Amino acid sequence: MSTLKADTIQNTSGGAVTLTKQSAAKAWVNFNGTGTVAIRSSSGVTSISDNGTGEYTVNFTNSFSAADYSATLLSSSGNGVRYSFASTVDAGFVSGSHRHINYGDNGGLYDQVYVTGTFHGDLA
Repeated sequence: MSTLKADTIQNTSGGAVTLTKQSAAKAWVNFNGTGTVAIRSSSGVTSISDNGTGEYTVNFTNSFSAADYSATLLSSSGNGVRYSFASTVDAGFVSGSHRHINYGDNGGLYDQVYVTGTFHGDLA
């Protein structure tokens, strides 16, 4: 058996290698969803939009090949009092962005301090 060890893998042009047909996440994001929304850290995400209380759109660097990608989103108020589950609206699934809605424990919409998302699927 051979072992491959490398510190950096690049394509033939010296750029980053694009994962396709892999199980690795194609995009992920961690952002502040309160006040002026801002990305803390991300990969494969160009920007986020604040669509109103508890509603955000995550814009991808590269579109997915279809709108049937997988999205896992979580959010937290950060104070241990009210946590929300993440949900999306059907119209939110498009290949170049993802619309995310935070429903709180009483069914209302809430901005959240911590919002994270991981997205899997085939890139276009």
